[in-house]
Formats: sequence, structure tokens, C-alpha cells
Amino acid sequence: MADCYFSPVATLFPCYWRLLGLPLSKAKGLIVDRIPFSLVETMIWIGAACLLILVAAAALGRWKNIRSSGAPFFLLLAGPILLLLMALGQGAFPLSLAPSAWRLPLAQAFTGPPLPYQEFRRSLERRENRLMQTFSPAYYESLGEEEILFGCDRALDTVLADLGLAPGRRVTKMKPMGPLTTLLGLSYGGPAFHDPFFGEMAMVRPQVHPAPRYWRLIGICHETAHAKGFTREMDAEILTQLALSGSADPRYRMLGDIMFLRKSGERVHYPEYLRREIRSSWDSLQAVEARQPAVRFLKKAAVKLGFQNSNGKYGSREGSEHWDPAHPFYATIAGLMATTHAKRYADGP
Repeated sequence: MADCYFSPVATLFPCYWRLLGLPLSKAKGLIVDRIPFSLVETMIWIGAACLLILVAAAALGRWKNIRSSGAPFFLLLAGPILLLLMALGQGAFPLSLAPSAWRLPLAQAFTGPPLPYQEFRRSLERRENRLMQTFSPAYYESLGEEEILFGCDRALDTVLADLGLAPGRRVTKMKPMGPLTTLLGLSYGGPAFHDPFFGEMAMVRPQVHPAPRYWRLIGICHETAHAKGFTREMDAEILTQLALSGSADPRYRMLGDIMFLRKSGERVHYPEYLRREIRSSWDSLQAVEARQPAVRFLKKAAVKLGFQNSNGKYGSREGSEHWDPAHPFYATIAGLMATTHAKRYADGP
């Protein structure tokens, strides 16, 4: 349990999730998915404005006056308190207070046998061949963001049931990120988010962060996995891969293959249509980032301070990385796919 933030609590998490966590998550989801704008963005602006007023009052020597104002003072004080609670509830650091960060990591809860490199390569080649042989641009373009949100919500429920895990809430809305959350997200490498505090999901607008179509579709499924109660990036990636690869829809399986290949760090072949899309998105992204000086500045600061997102959190390999037979993503996926396939075969079609 080395990766558990509060390892003694991890054993109690299933009880917490069924009795309190899941009902609370469902209640928040019913509310936040019906709000047409980003609640997280709005609350950050309100909290920051309240904090700025308090700081200005202290700097101008009017702290006693504002403190004696009664209700207005406590309303202003609620702003920075809200910001603190939202920050502590993100689940992105070791002292997080997000209860879903207390789960035992899936790679530890479902530890499989070592995955030899030769077997990993066979899986990679099988998926590469399937993608090259079956890829169709029209089929690829036919899967939209609303459809995959609905489909992954159902597919993830199936995966959780196969694994004997408690279900998560129903997810119905992916919102566009606002200007402030976009600035913060692009700066540290998070162009999409699920906020554990409010339960909201949002993704950067395509014109602000150009990306291949598959990236946005897989990202929606990834954030939906977070919303099901899995805070760790690695857990969300594992569940996303299982949901896509185990789907009855071949378009979802195609996305699962792309995800598997893109994370591998190996030299693989892609259909020419995807190659052009990747190059075009990269060129567009470079042009857009050239017009975003604030993002470039904050991104450099995030790298220096160690806040930048890393591929390791997501189980993505680097090209020069030595193969690990106990790789937390690929070894876990190999073991879990064999387990879920055997269960479905035993249960019948």
C-alpha cells in the first residue's frame, strides 16, 4: 500500500463509498450536470474576488472595519475558504482530502503476473495490425463526443461490475472549460478535468487546444472514469482502456487500440489518415501556443516548480524506457482483460 495516501483508510473505502461516497457523488452529479456553465470556473472567480477584497482591506488599513461588518465579512471569508477546500479536494497530491484518492490503486488491487516484453510486443503488433486493416475515416469520424460520453458511461459500469467494484454515478455532461481553468489547465498539462469537490467534468475548447479527434474522445472516457470515483490518473487510464477495448462497438475498440499504441513508447505504424491528423493538430497547436504568452510563461514555471503533468502518472512509456514486466498499466491491463474475458465467457453472451 505504498501508494495509498492513508493506507489504513483504504481498507474501509468500499464501505465509505457505498454508504456515503456514492450517494453524495450521485447527488452532486444530478445538480452539476444540469448547470449549463462551469460551476468550478465560477466558484474560482468568486473565491479569488473575495480574497482580493480581503487582501486590499488589510493593505489599506481597513481590516478592523471590514471585520466588524458582520455578515459581509463572513461572506468574504467564505471565498478563500472555498478555494482552500477545492484545492485540498483535488486528489492530485499526497495530502489530498478527496476520499476517492484513498482507494487502493487498481494496479495493486488487481496485481497480475509479470508481463514479458515478448508478450507485450505481440499484443502491440496484434492491435497495430487490426488498426491498419480495419481503420475507416468515415467510421472514425462518425463517433461524436456526446455519443462517447453516453457509451463510456455505460461501458465503465460494465467494467466495474466485471471487476466486482461498486458502481459510480451516471455521467451526462462534459462542459467547455472557462478562460481561467483553461489557463491553469494548459499551464500544468491538464486540458480536461474532473473536479472531485463539485463532481464537474470539463474539457478545453478545440480552438484553444487543437488535438486529434481520438484524443478528445479518449479524454472524455478518461474523465468519466474519474467521475465514477477513481481519482488517480493511472486508475482512470486502466478503466478507460478496459471500457474501450471491451466494448461491443468496433469504433470504441478502435479507440482502445489507438490508446494502447500511443502509450506504448514503441515505434508503431498508423493509418495515413491518423498520421495526417496528428501532424495537422500538432502544427495547429504550435500556432495557437505562439499566441498564448501567459500559457507559455506559466508552463515554464510549472516545469521548474515540478508541477507539470508527467507521462508516468498515466502509465505512458517513453521511447528509451526500459521494459518493466510489472508495468502498472500494461501488466495490469493484460491481467484484467484475461479476467474479464473469462468472466463474460462463463456468464454467457
